[in-house]
Order: sequence, then structure tokens, then C-alpha cells
Amino acid sequence: MDSSERLLRPCGHPATMKETTRVAGLADIPPGSMRYVEIDGLPIALANVGGTIYAFSDACRHQGGPLSAGVLIGDTVTCPWHGWTYSVRTGKAIVPPVGIRIPTYEVTIAGPDVYVTIDWPES
Repeated sequence: MDSSERLLRPCGHPATMKETTRVAGLADIPPGSMRYVEIDGLPIALANVGGTIYAFSDACRHQGGPLSAGVLIGDTVTCPWHGWTYSVRTGKAIVPPVGIRIPTYEVTIAGPDVYVTIDWPES
């Protein structure tokens, strides 16, 4: 992404900064598929569930497996390494250990483009 594709704006809380970045074209993520992207080194998986795009951490909470390389069935993604399963909508684990979750990120569609917003801590 080049700098013209990023928007920085304070989010109202002095300790964070929201950053919105164009990550893909909508046509690049057909229904039922996933795609790997990075924003400033942060690994993110995109999933198209019935025409709705979801963004979530690409790292499984178990041992860091790449969720975008896993299996997407409905709105659940299964890690290819050891089978941990999460909801792409909420990030919640579906099977034990229930109660953990992966980060999820706000997605915006503007015309043919997909944008993801990250709430970065300010340093």
C-alpha cells in the first residue's frame, strides 16, 4: 500500500490511533474464499462469507498457524496446523478452549475496494 491509501485519524481515546488501509479489491476475494494481507507487518486474514468481508488476525492463538491457509466453512475458519476453530464474525473460539478469541478488525467497502481499520496503540 502506498501512503495515499492510508487515512490516519484520532479515535477519541488519547492512547490509540485508528488507521484505515486499502487491502484488496472486492473482486479478489470471491464468496467462500480467504486472502492473506499485511498492514505494517500485522498479519491479517480476509474472508468472504456470503458476500460480506470479515478481517481477523491471521495467527491462530494455539501456535500461530496461518488461519488464511486454513479451511473456511460458513462463518468459521479452522487452523491448518491443529484444527482450532474460530468465528470470523466475532473471533471467538468455537471448540475448546472456548473463551479465547482472535482479534477482529473493522472492514469498509468503498466501490470496488476493501479497507481495514486497525486501532493502533500510540507510542
